Amino acid sequence: MDRQDLQKQMIQEALKCGFTDCEVFYLGGESFEVLLMEGEVSNYENSSEAGISFRGTYHGRTGYAFSERLEEDCIPFLIESAKENAMLMSEDEHEELFAGEIYPEFSGYYPELERVCVEKRIQLAKRMEEAALNGAESIASLDYCVLGIGKREVSIVNSLGLDISFTKNFASSYVSAIARAGDETKKGSAFWKGTDWAEFNPEETGRKAAKRGAELLGASSVNSGTYKVVLDGKAMTSLLSSFSGIFFGENVQKGFSLLKDRVGEQIASSCVTLRDDALLEGGYASVPFDSEGVAGKNKAVIEKGYLKTLLYNRKSAKKDDVASTGNGFKTGLTAPVKTACTNFYIQKGEKTLEELFLQMENGLFITDFMGLHAGTNGVSGDFSLSAEGFLVELGKIVRPVEQITVAGNFYTLMKDILEVGEDLYFAAGGKGSPSVLIQGMSVAGK
Repeated sequence: MDRQDLQKQMIQEALKCGFTDCEVFYLGGESFEVLLMEGEVSNYENSSEAGISFRGTYHGRTGYAFSERLEEDCIPFLIESAKENAMLMSEDEHEELFAGEIYPEFSGYYPELERVCVEKRIQLAKRMEEAALNGAESIASLDYCVLGIGKREVSIVNSLGLDISFTKNFASSYVSAIARAGDETKKGSAFWKGTDWAEFNPEETGRKAAKRGAELLGASSVNSGTYKVVLDGKAMTSLLSSFSGIFFGENVQKGFSLLKDRVGEQIASSCVTLRDDALLEGGYASVPFDSEGVAGKNKAVIEKGYLKTLLYNRKSAKKDDVASTGNGFKTGLTAPVKTACTNFYIQKGEKTLEELFLQMENGLFITDFMGLHAGTNGVSGDFSLSAEGFLVELGKIVRPVEQITVAGNFYTLMKDILEVGEDLYFAAGGKGSPSVLIQGMSVAGK
């Protein structure tokens, strides 16, 4: 019995057994990953996983059951388990299923990615490793060199007539180079993600990691004070990721965000447009629908500084009497639906990084933050983070900087953005930002 037949038969059997509505969620995935160390394959993984999650209404209560076995004989077990689970739940926790809507066209699966043989993939990783090792004289070794392909398949079938599915895949690589001068060591890294091997340049990726590591050697602190700052895309993305939860409707409802009743207000600089785009072509987090079956959308969360919407799943949207934004996702088969971003990024501007330096004239170019888990308050927006980067004078980088702590508030920072660059960067999770010029940040140094 194939997967779709199994889903439909389970629904038919559940309805016969007293469920008034029900849904079967399928999640499958394949993963290939090769890790190199000194020219040799140190770890090789080629794995797959799949499973189904059943939920349904029994005597007015919602029950759940899960299985990683996709065989017909698991149906009675899942139905009985869901019945028992439902009787332990309160009627207040009843979940309404979704009948579906019109869905966008989606092309997230690229079969040519998987047609490249394993030997060729390993050669690509070795070329990236070699380029990183030879990218600068000071490179002593590599901390990490990995290349992989991921594939994901989702299917939702329910008793209200919903029957939707999609498949997506992508390739990625990451390399981290260690530069050394005497007793001093610095790391530089580079990440690539895409859906076309022709766009992957392993030599360029390796050299980029080596160059960044070598550039940071010889760093020292700066005097404490308030500096104009350019945050590069990676650094701004890490801040945006840490505070993305303030835009979730369910967090606002619980008091975990300061954006209550602020939709329609200007909360950021007029040069800032923040998007959550589930339909971004080639995007890491692109999907045609969320885990509740709500269609994916390209929406402005902030448009030219004004807060246009929060992000909702169906439950939090109902509380605010608005429509779901298609941001209800399960992180796994057994996980409940929670709000999550799709491709969540600050829209790029027009200025190059060099033009941002010239506009800043004198200040700091921050390339990385450390301690993001302990140094941020997701409710108040306050942060105090160790950072590294470069000192900029008269629009030019003059030396690397380390041992500084940058403190501020994310809500304030969004208002203090003077300019947005053109160099849009995406991290592995689908969050991204270009480099941004900040009016002033408090820096503790020497």
